[in-house]
Amino acid sequence: MTDKVELGRPTPRPRKRSVPETMFKPVRHVLNRFLSLLVPRDWSRSTLKDIMNNDTRQNELISTYIECELAKMNTTGVTAALIAGVISSGFDWYNIDDTSWVTRAMWFSGLVLAVASVASSAIHTAAFLRMKCSRDVVKSFTEALGNKRTSDKHWHPHALTPYVLGGPTLHLKLAVLAFVIGLFYELWRAAVAADLKWKSDNLKIAFITTLVGGFVVVNYIFSVLTLVHHSMYVSKDPPEV
Repeated sequence: MTDKVELGRPTPRPRKRSVPETMFKPVRHVLNRFLSLLVPRDWSRSTLKDIMNNDTRQNELISTYIECELAKMNTTGVTAALIAGVISSGFDWYNIDDTSWVTRAMWFSGLVLAVASVASSAIHTAAFLRMKCSRDVVKSFTEALGNKRTSDKHWHPHALTPYVLGGPTLHLKLAVLAFVIGLFYELWRAAVAADLKWKSDNLKIAFITTLVGGFVVVNYIFSVLTLVHHSMYVSKDPPEV
C-alpha cells in the first residue's frame, strides 16, 4: 500500500543569513543598546497596545499605567529643575564673557533643554491628571494615545506616542550632556592655552576631572545597560495591579 502524497506548496527552506548580516548583528545590538540611553524604545507601543486591548483588566491596567506616568513625570520635572539650577550657577563659576563661544552655546542649550523638560513634564502631568479625573478613564486614555483601526477592531497607539511620552526624559538627558560637554571643553581649552604643561594647574584640573568624568560615564552606561535596559524588556508585559 503506497503512502498518499499531499499536494501543496513546497516546504520553504530556511533563509540563510548572509555574511554581512551575521557580521553586523552584534554591531546593531550594541548600537540599539547605546541608543536606548537617549532615545525612547519602540517596545512602549506593544505595551500600550496590550493595555488598550485587554478586555478583562483594561480599567485597572490603564489606571496603573497613568499612576506610573505621573510618578515618572514628577521625578523628571524635579530633576530637570535641579539641573537647570546647576547650569545657571555655572555662569557664576566663570566670567561668562571670557569663556569660549562653544561653552556658552552648550550651556545655554542645556539650560533651554532643562526648562523644556520641566515644561513638558508639567504638560504631561496635566494631561494624565485629566485622564485620571475624567468620567470614562478608558475612553480618554485610548483616544488620546491611539486610534481604533477598522481592519482588526483593535486599538493601536500612535506611531509617535513612545517618543512623545519619553520627551521630558530625552530633554533632561540632552541637557546634562550639553552641560558636561561645555564644562570639559572649557577645562581643556584652559589647559591647551597653558601649552599642556604639567606645572600648570589648568592641566592638572582638566586631567583629574576627566578621570572622574570617565569613571562616572562608565558607571552610568553600566547601570543603564543592566538595570534600566533589563527593566525595559520586563516592561513589555502589562503592569500588574
